Amino acid sequence: MSLIYRRRANQPSFTYVINDYMGEIKPFAKRIDNKLLILPLLILKTIEWSIYRWYKTPIRRFYGVKGNELIYMITKRCNERCAKCGIWKNPEPENEHIDISIFINCLKTLHENLYQVTLTGGEPLLFLNDVLKIADESRKYEIQLITVTNGVLITEDFLKKYAELDHILVISIDTLEKDKWIDFRGKNSYEKVMENINLSKKILGKNLQIQSVLADESISDIPQIKAFSKELEIKHVTQPYMDFGGVWNNVKTKNEKTNGFACAARKNICIYPNGDVVKCFDHHKIPLAKEPLGNISKEDIIQILCKKRSTEVSKIMKTCNFSCKQLSCNVPEIIYN
Repeated sequence: MSLIYRRRANQPSFTYVINDYMGEIKPFAKRIDNKLLILPLLILKTIEWSIYRWYKTPIRRFYGVKGNELIYMITKRCNERCAKCGIWKNPEPENEHIDISIFINCLKTLHENLYQVTLTGGEPLLFLNDVLKIADESRKYEIQLITVTNGVLITEDFLKKYAELDHILVISIDTLEKDKWIDFRGKNSYEKVMENINLSKKILGKNLQIQSVLADESISDIPQIKAFSKELEIKHVTQPYMDFGGVWNNVKTKNEKTNGFACAARKNICIYPNGDVVKCFDHHKIPLAKEPLGNISKEDIIQILCKKRSTEVSKIMKTCNFSCKQLSCNVPEIIYN
């Protein structure tokens, strides 16, 4: 689901236009079952894209193509005190945490346009029952759910219910050294997390992943975590360190990841615990996006996404090249898979 952009002197290059076009056409083509209809439907789709791509209004494009990721920071609260993260330092008060039904209604409204829902925090499993409600609703619409957890609060009962819904659980670990664990996590939870990783592997199988943050502090630990994951036949992913109030440091590399693709974060619909909607959790770097686009407890999500400012923010994001572009949620290939 893209936005319509005004044509101006600083309009993105021809490469960006091609990437925008392919971002619409590829997922659309995959949804055509009748091969005889592919060519005529692609021609119609191209005409439609061309009209909306150049039409000078701030109207949203909703095609029913699963091209968006809905990311819900279900809470800023956390049971750990990780040095890499400062989100836990400012937990939301009870009266600023929306009821789960409000988010479920948002998911229902957007489901035709979503390929994935991601739950993050804080620690999502502090709201374990809400996570399962979201997991159940996502499965109804055949949308993949990914829940990112520190691994401490995992229970066997939760895993069995989660496994039945065939969703992905990501456990975050940045070291396997016990003497580093407390410095990294702020708490002595090593044994519990290792126990829960083994239990999760047993119940979830291939739907379990391990994620590590690559920073100066953790770079020497990543190879060991990769080897550990490979031994257990668990997929391992690495995310670059982003400053969300933590005290870690970015790894200095000669070649920062910059590419010719438009920033894919504009496909994201991000929601904070209080219901505020942004296009990216790093939205504060864009002056026009310092304030949220709206709040799902007060407005319908479609109305929020159809606002002129939503259009303008997404337009700016198309050519932004901040370091957060390296995160997996900003990688264009995810749209096309």
